[in-house]
Amino acid sequence: MLDPLRQGLLSRMGIPQWQVRRPALLGAEPAPTEDTADVAAPSPPSQLVVEPRINMPSSHAKPPLPAGRLWIVADSLPAPTLLADVCLLLGFGTQEVSLVPSLDPGMATPLLWLEAADPAWPQALVCPLQPSATQKRALWQQLRQRLS
Repeated sequence: MLDPLRQGLLSRMGIPQWQVRRPALLGAEPAPTEDTADVAAPSPPSQLVVEPRINMPSSHAKPPLPAGRLWIVADSLPAPTLLADVCLLLGFGTQEVSLVPSLDPGMATPLLWLEAADPAWPQALVCPLQPSATQKRALWQQLRQRLS
């Protein structure tokens, strides 16, 4: 899909593969790669008639759950160094972190990071995305309790 140099750059920048493949995951036509563009010859038009489907949004359809071992309920990620330190302490990479705009009560979740305490999620890590020194110490204490 991507050349090795680009994959290396994206991984060092912390961009997971699913973000690179997002158009394909959303059902869009994938962009032809150099390998397939040269090999693929134009095919003659098909005589098959396909009926159009009407995509009606269902009120019962749930959005797909994000992948990742740490879900951050916020609009953006914390500072890269803070995120890298937290992930290192927890034993996984920053590519296993997902941003979640909101959560439904009672939803089964992996480890959560909230900006403010919420009684619905008592096991969540609580720390603002731009923490002060005191807030960072509180975050490290929460992590130490979780790991012990």
